[in-house]
Amino acid sequence: MRSAYHDFRLFYNQSIHPELQNMEQRRRRLLRLLLISILLLAGVVALQVYISIFALTLALLIPVGLWMTYLSFRVQVFYKEFKPRLVTLLLDFIDNDVNFKFEGYDHKGFLPPKKFLESRIFTRADDYVGEDLIRGQVRETPFEACELRVKEFSEVRNRLDTVFKGLFLIADYQRWDMHGGVLALPDAYRKYLSRSERAFHLLGGRRIKGGILPEFEAVFDTYATKDVRIKDVISEEFQRAILRFRKRFQEVNREKEIYFSIIGDKIYLALRQDRNLLEPSLFQSNTSFEVVHEFYEDIRLLLELVMEVDAMN
Repeated sequence: MRSAYHDFRLFYNQSIHPELQNMEQRRRRLLRLLLISILLLAGVVALQVYISIFALTLALLIPVGLWMTYLSFRVQVFYKEFKPRLVTLLLDFIDNDVNFKFEGYDHKGFLPPKKFLESRIFTRADDYVGEDLIRGQVRETPFEACELRVKEFSEVRNRLDTVFKGLFLIADYQRWDMHGGVLALPDAYRKYLSRSERAFHLLGGRRIKGGILPEFEAVFDTYATKDVRIKDVISEEFQRAILRFRKRFQEVNREKEIYFSIIGDKIYLALRQDRNLLEPSLFQSNTSFEVVHEFYEDIRLLLELVMEVDAMN
């Protein structure tokens, strides 16, 4: 039986790599045009210094300005088209799995701040930017996800501090009798999320010590409201899936982390990224299997966590 890695590698070679090669050719053409433009601009400046005719300067500025505007437009198109093309291919590949179904992708869309804050994982969103909105279903469970970059004003420094940067997913919890809430924060980031902890306490949430796996309790601070029976809400398999998720980060020495909450009939998953993925560069090659595979793995693993929730309910 072929492994999932082998299947993805085959798909990458057949579908994604040719697209990356096409984008790489466009990148190199843009670099050549940029270099030629710089040389031409330097020549125009040298000519003007030598001749010193004001009328000639004005005449030359018009075509130079139009050319630079055109080149800037070409560069912007390259940046805007790169990631959506790859994400569309990745979603097509994941959609081949009978457990997953995608119903829409909007590279300019994102979840509104209201939904982000309803997770209770975060309490502020003074600067909020998103992209790559995905909607679909995991088995019978609807979900929506996007990439977010969220900042808040520092209480002690006059600047914006990053609250969250990464993938954020909301899915139906499929428990219409669920009225309370659960919040799970990584212990290593507890000091950065103390405001979230205090806010959840005001809602009646308290730290849970029993009813969860010891290995899960060792890395997560878990809170629940008094009307929640934790064993009925977070299965042991779901906890193990979260821990397997984290282990993958640790094995490659990455500073990535996952937070989650269950509020009412929704589950919220936040995957913090330590670097930008699938963001193109104009000055170096973007043909990297490792980067594409990591982005695919992040999406896939979040969907697998939703699948555990679907199985639980």
